Amino acid sequence: MPTPEGPLADLSPQLFSLLLHSAALLTIAALAAGILVLLFGWRHAEASGRVNAVLFGVPADSRTEPSARRFLRTCFGLLWIIDGLLQAQRQMPGGFIRRVIAPGLASSPPWLADVVQPLARMWTSHPVAADAVTVWVQVGLGLLILLGGRGILSRASLGLSVAWSLWVWVVGEFLGGVLAPGASWLGGAPGAVLVYALAGGLLLAPWQWWRSGRCTRLVRRAVGIWVLLGAGLQALPWEGSWSAAGLSQPFVSNAEMTQPTLLRRPIATVATLSQSHPAVVNAALIAILLWVGVGLCVSARSRYIVAGLVLCAATWWLGQDFGVLGGTGTDPDTALPLGVLLATALPDWSLSSAARSRAVASSVWSPRLRRLREPLLCTVAALGVGAVVAVPLLLAGLLLGPPDAAAVAADSDGGVVALTHRPAPSFDLTDQNGRSLSMADLRGKVTLVTFLDPVCSDECPVIANQLALADAEIGSLAERVELVAIDTNPVFHNVSDVAAFTASHGLGELPNWHFLTGSAASLQAVLASYGVAVAVPSVGMIEHSTGIYFISADGNLTAYLGDGANSDLTAGYGHQVRDEIRKLLRN
Repeated sequence: MPTPEGPLADLSPQLFSLLLHSAALLTIAALAAGILVLLFGWRHAEASGRVNAVLFGVPADSRTEPSARRFLRTCFGLLWIIDGLLQAQRQMPGGFIRRVIAPGLASSPPWLADVVQPLARMWTSHPVAADAVTVWVQVGLGLLILLGGRGILSRASLGLSVAWSLWVWVVGEFLGGVLAPGASWLGGAPGAVLVYALAGGLLLAPWQWWRSGRCTRLVRRAVGIWVLLGAGLQALPWEGSWSAAGLSQPFVSNAEMTQPTLLRRPIATVATLSQSHPAVVNAALIAILLWVGVGLCVSARSRYIVAGLVLCAATWWLGQDFGVLGGTGTDPDTALPLGVLLATALPDWSLSSAARSRAVASSVWSPRLRRLREPLLCTVAALGVGAVVAVPLLLAGLLLGPPDAAAVAADSDGGVVALTHRPAPSFDLTDQNGRSLSMADLRGKVTLVTFLDPVCSDECPVIANQLALADAEIGSLAERVELVAIDTNPVFHNVSDVAAFTASHGLGELPNWHFLTGSAASLQAVLASYGVAVAVPSVGMIEHSTGIYFISADGNLTAYLGDGANSDLTAGYGHQVRDEIRKLLRN
């Protein structure tokens, strides 16, 4: 079976094109809604005001939004928009499943993996459309939350944000990783998006709770419990934080990220310290977490809140490396939103709340602009509702349809990639019929070289069938082509093994098919020369790189098709292989 490492297909042109087209449609629709509201309000001011009050619930000065709530709402609205923009990174369509979902599937219990599999299959079949939907939903939620107010639209958007957060927590974060080995405070368990759900629930609380300080107490205790949970995860011996490898892992991986030296050096220092003295460092971290967590739960003193904010800031930098580096970060990680949530418990928020709100309202909405207030609100609201509801509905047909071209490109690491022409690595091995075959024997013909496990029952047969499909589609041109598979299994490398694979998959009828094997040492040398990595787990099939090299008639490497082992996309790979063979035969 293939290893998950390797390049990612760049599907950003397709993604950006879809996002721009949908943005244009959303903008036109939103502007039309704003103009209609302006015209309606011009002729029916009283009715327009009532509709506005129901939708947005714009409060009078005496009922202004509490400052702490406004801060939390604004920050999490912006965080949702940032998350949406992170989902639009160039590596996301092709890399989300491999880099984000696949590791979670491998480390989660079977029942949770079964829940996530349908999403993974849908994304694999439509990576661009699925990513675009995710981008727009999160940007739309952010816009709607930023609108604020106390009307139906505000409550609905907050309710949707809670529901979306819990959905992402299950299918995107695998319950925050708490069921996987190595869960820790440093790793963000029990999940950043769970903080979003908690924030959304608090924003749904009555405004009076914020004015009376009830929400402040809830925030302080909720974060305190979260920190205590982090201390428990750090202390559990089976989570691995007491070992040098387990404790230093997040620091080491963060230090390897491309970033300014000023940011990387402290992370590298902590990584070295945690490798040298893991028990001391972990014990100190647990003690800090316990002190902060207990203090937040039982005391209203500002020093515990400030200590919690410092702890979140240090964790976000050193342990989570800001959460957005590397090209496949889907959010800023847990420490930042947790710190934002905790900041609302600071005591100064209650001072002069109504006075500040009146000043802002009077400065922004001058008499000349008040007539434009409802149209502007409706325009932004239309953008948000369109992003959260309309775009997913419009793309639903694509998401439920057969795999598209982007799926083939994503699963094959971008399709056929041209290589700098250089002599193909040589070999001298034995095929399934016991005949010796070398690279020199193949001169004068276009040769395809791939790497298969003769006892593999999933991906390897798919790749072999792809080659057979391409061979059939080129017809008589197949006389000028050789198909070569090299055994990757260090245990099953007898001629009888490759012969059995050839017979069981109907490949013996192809005169140009060669499944080569040899001694373990000779196979290892050939695989190394082609850059094929092999790992033998204690249980299950071996893992190895998969792909197809295209070699010209003069013996030079010309192109490479990565992975190509998804049974749902077989026809697409067969066509890609066919087209590349025809291209080489014309040269």
